[in-house]
Amino acid sequence: MSTNDQLPVLEIDKLEPTRDYLREAAMVLSSLQRAFLPKNSHDWHYGLEVSLRGITTQPFLAASEETRASVDLVRHNVRLNGSKWALYEYAAPEILNNLRAWLSARGVEAKLEEPKFVSGTVQFDTEQADAYAAALWWMEAQFRDIKAGLKAGITSPILLYPHHFDLALTWFPFDDERQLSLGFSTGDETIKQPYIYLTAYPEPVSFTSIPLPDDAHWQTAGFSGAILPYAKLQASAQPEELLQKFVTKIVTKGCQLFS
Repeated sequence: MSTNDQLPVLEIDKLEPTRDYLREAAMVLSSLQRAFLPKNSHDWHYGLEVSLRGITTQPFLAASEETRASVDLVRHNVRLNGSKWALYEYAAPEILNNLRAWLSARGVEAKLEEPKFVSGTVQFDTEQADAYAAALWWMEAQFRDIKAGLKAGITSPILLYPHHFDLALTWFPFDDERQLSLGFSTGDETIKQPYIYLTAYPEPVSFTSIPLPDDAHWQTAGFSGAILPYAKLQASAQPEELLQKFVTKIVTKGCQLFS
């Protein structure tokens, strides 16, 4: 049972099959939007947006009409304008074919790149999908607050990148290649459990020597970054304050090390 009213428990052994299925559905959406969006130098054309209903493509023009496709985490459908397909009925390759058929029926020519599906099967648990959605919406709201406080330089859109299935925000404090990236991952080969990360590129000397809050630690195997386990946030009575403390300390000191 959750220890606060804001964040659900994410148990990776239960979440993983549904997470992997949603990841493949998101990869299909990314392929769709990349067929229409111009390439971005920061790869932002790969990333999907988070909406009040779930995960959505960035807007694009199809048949001269502004169009979006989405993974609706409220009704558990994939949607493309007025058409919809139930997540629990269609595997990712079938979703891709449905989108191709939708475009073809409207006379729209577009080459949708086929993602490298790991399973290509339907593994969808509505309770686990709902838990993931609640965590995603909470994180996206926190990232928006953090982004609003970054006054100097430029910031990226807050996007979900399907291949790693992480929500990410990148800050370029000096308008050059130096950047700090904040992200929320549901777990991967390096860190199995869900976590929040903060990385720097190019990583300044002594970056991993910045003192961290007690609940966080430095990751140096596989990749280099500050890690705050999601479970620590979920167990906290004040998760917003814990996340802000984690981010503020690293961002402030990281900028000093950059300069």
